[in-house]
Amino acid sequence: MHGRRLLLLGALPVAFAARAQSGLWPEWLSDYAGAMRFYGSIPLEDIYPPPAHPHVDLDDRTPFAVYLSIRSEGGDSSVWLRIDGGPMQTSEQGETLRFGLMNNGVALLASAQGHPVPRSASLTARPDLLGTEALFSHADGSFWRRHFNARFTPAGADVIVWVFDAAGTRARAWRGAAVRRD
Repeated sequence: MHGRRLLLLGALPVAFAARAQSGLWPEWLSDYAGAMRFYGSIPLEDIYPPPAHPHVDLDDRTPFAVYLSIRSEGGDSSVWLRIDGGPMQTSEQGETLRFGLMNNGVALLASAQGHPVPRSASLTARPDLLGTEALFSHADGSFWRRHFNARFTPAGADVIVWVFDAAGTRARAWRGAAVRRD
């Protein structure tokens, strides 16, 4: 009976080690290219009664390119991102967000290159998902927040970008896919 308990307890550290991965998965480290398009928007304020003439999304639904590169050097992670359309469009050189060491699947921004650069950002890693959240400032002092998520597939990643406006009243989403470019 004690032998069975020891056998079961022997497998316990392996089970916890598999769940405790808090860094980037090696199979994610690559370059990706794809396209995304406007998906829709969601009002973030409760309005009652609902407006007689609700907001109509006039965003361009034409697909545009998205590129990303995921790297890990010395335990630090970096995500290079280039988005060629929408309000979250990056410069032609893209932006590089470098993050410190991950703790429980989350890392904070250590440095950034690009224009504009975020005031703050975080990186989140889950078993099949990588996400960045970045807060950007406008010249007038207002801000907007961008969430970029990649859910990994055998061929690459399904991508989604959420942009929250400065007033916090609207979230707009773009969706698409990127293939791995090895």
